[in-house]
Amino acid sequence: MCANKMYTIEQYTSARKTLWDDTVRMSRNATFLLERGYMDYHSDRFTDCSLIVYGRHGKVAALFAAADVKTGDKSTIVAHPGLTYGGFVLPMETNATAMLDIMDGVADFYRRQGRDKMIYKSIPHIYHRFPAEEDIYAIFRSGGRLSECNISSALLLDGNVNFDQNTRRNIAKACKVGVSMQESQSFAIFHEMLTETLAQRHDAKPVHSLAELELLASRFSKNIRLYASYMPDGAMAAATIVFCCGQVAHAQYIATSHDGRNCGALAALFDWLIKELKSEFTILDLGTSNECHGQILNPGLIRQKAGLGARGIAYNIYEIDL
Repeated sequence: MCANKMYTIEQYTSARKTLWDDTVRMSRNATFLLERGYMDYHSDRFTDCSLIVYGRHGKVAALFAAADVKTGDKSTIVAHPGLTYGGFVLPMETNATAMLDIMDGVADFYRRQGRDKMIYKSIPHIYHRFPAEEDIYAIFRSGGRLSECNISSALLLDGNVNFDQNTRRNIAKACKVGVSMQESQSFAIFHEMLTETLAQRHDAKPVHSLAELELLASRFSKNIRLYASYMPDGAMAAATIVFCCGQVAHAQYIATSHDGRNCGALAALFDWLIKELKSEFTILDLGTSNECHGQILNPGLIRQKAGLGARGIAYNIYEIDL
């Protein structure tokens, strides 16, 4: 534990799980991915170095979600290596002046532990329940620099969704074939289709194993949902796993079968899903379309998402020397 002006900083332990999760749920900017039940499902892969920052009268002023990553003799704090984003979770009371002091205190905490630098994966602003970019300003003041930028595609569900001609054509094709849509619990069938899709089209593997996906879906049944389209014979044709994060529905995984690609099942699924989600969410985030730390853009993915009416949201990552 260390003190910095008005703030006291301690390393997170499991004894503070309830405090951590309550703070996440009441924060301005965090999603369920920053609750310990999600963060810790792969705790065996990372050395957790998350911090709790206390202000006056012992009230939580910030959380810092992070883990240690070692490369040779170098030790880097990454916020967070196992998540799309991490870093500071901010209550309403923490303003920009406080954030500067907290940032200095957190940097000094890790510096004293011998860490060399910090990689900071900011929470995209569309996930904020209330404006919360004091951390970006504090990173700038600390000499941080943008080291990676990935582009996601999102659309507003409370406005007019404009499909392009190719998307409308695929929707019509799927309707003619008789494709149907519904929420599903068939995670094993989806994961098999996803694994095949990623291997064939992107030479990649799912981040989550089937066991991990089923575990997380059981822990966060209201937040992790599977939606699928089916061929008339009952075979899954296309599907997406949606992470429900406040006002944002995020398509975490998207996959189609060979038959599904041929009949436009994915376009039909999203046409249906947009109508299903718009009463509950304001934004649908279709995810990033990058490789090689943002240096390569997949034009096919961007074209497909743009065809649904989605446009760009930056997922920024910063580097700070400690």
